[in-house]
Amino acid sequence: MKPMAFRNQLNGERFVCEDIRAVEVIDGIEYLFVHRPNEYRTLKIRKDVLIKDTTVVKGKSRDPAKV
Repeated sequence: MKPMAFRNQLNGERFVCEDIRAVEVIDGIEYLFVHRPNEYRTLKIRKDVLIKDTTVVKGKSRDPAKV
């Protein structure tokens, strides 16, 4: 599975998710395991505050029209 880029709606911070199927549910809230670009420390971020980011992930364009 290809890594997907996400952006935090609240502060605009960008994250990369290696596997969007790896979801942890705590008290009914879904969390994704993500990391910042160029870092590998894994964080759990609420899935509802993340939106897909179509800009650059690891130096490659995620937009098929630009590939």
